[in-house]
Amino acid sequence: MRELYNKILNNLEKINYEKLWGGFSRYEFVLYSSKEVYFEYKVIPWDKRFIGNTAIKYEDRYIAIWNIEYDLLNDNDDIDILSANIVHEMFHVYQYENGEIRFPKDLVTLDYPYNVHNFCLKYEENKILSKAFHESNLTAKRQLLEIFYSIRINRQQIIGDMCKCEFLSETSEGMAEYVGIMALKQLSEKKYTERMKKYSEYLHNFSPLQLNIRRISYYSGAVFLVVSHDLGINFEHVLSEQNKTVFEIVTDSFEYTKINDLHLETALIEKAINENIARKKDLIDKFMQSSDRIATKGGFYISGYDPMNMIKIDNKILCKTFISLTDIKTNEKNIYMGETLLEMKGGTVDKVICYYK
Repeated sequence: MRELYNKILNNLEKINYEKLWGGFSRYEFVLYSSKEVYFEYKVIPWDKRFIGNTAIKYEDRYIAIWNIEYDLLNDNDDIDILSANIVHEMFHVYQYENGEIRFPKDLVTLDYPYNVHNFCLKYEENKILSKAFHESNLTAKRQLLEIFYSIRINRQQIIGDMCKCEFLSETSEGMAEYVGIMALKQLSEKKYTERMKKYSEYLHNFSPLQLNIRRISYYSGAVFLVVSHDLGINFEHVLSEQNKTVFEIVTDSFEYTKINDLHLETALIEKAINENIARKKDLIDKFMQSSDRIATKGGFYISGYDPMNMIKIDNKILCKTFISLTDIKTNEKNIYMGETLLEMKGGTVDKVICYYK
């Protein structure tokens, strides 16, 4: 792992961080496995502080962390792509250190409504964003982005404030991924092109990913900012001085136009929604069918989680990788690895009345 660390470090030293985002610079990072954590100048045993690919507070500072055992689309096999992924996590460090407040409301997003018309429009919106990325004529590209904007305004009228969950995910994760993608472009134009082709395909081709708001926002946010960059729209800003989302910043001068000629994939979307709900129910049912499940009742609140690996049906949340719960009475915090099922207090998004292991 030391050899891998040094190769990444060498790559990171090639990047012009100021060009990626004004004020951004390289931050400390670690690579870790289930056994060891590698810093630049030391190795320590793994502990529960190191979970996920993210930014964490370590001792007196924020650092970027990456789990080399978590193979994200085989990206760990490519030093340039792995380096760009770590730049993404470094940008989260930059966000924390600079007073960013526009983080995703992941636990609210778990209650995102299964509205067929909204998802139909969202799929059309994603396809248009993909088309805008591939469009070389800047006038046509701008027109496509304005259509994207108008469809999104339509969707806001359908699901209201829930759209803000998308905007926030696109802001926090979209900005970080945009910076990571542009870092990859500095390292390899070819790999940048391949990654953007992959991301645009995620938006254009229908799959269950289209219904996963947290995950699809990661890609739509990044592509949205690349398109905006191509159009010369200046969206860079001082993080501590901004409460608008990047969608609102970029489209501040856009005008709404009613879109009438969309061919909505209603039957396809409705079928996918029903299958998605059935799959979630099946996963929760299978978890509870185990005869050795232990229920722990009490009062807890969720204090840490893996947003990409949680599903919710009614008042139950299945956490697939880990969950951190804090006892409301004692303020004791515990991290539970592996699958855990939470039973939520009605009317809340973070209060737990029972968990099952």
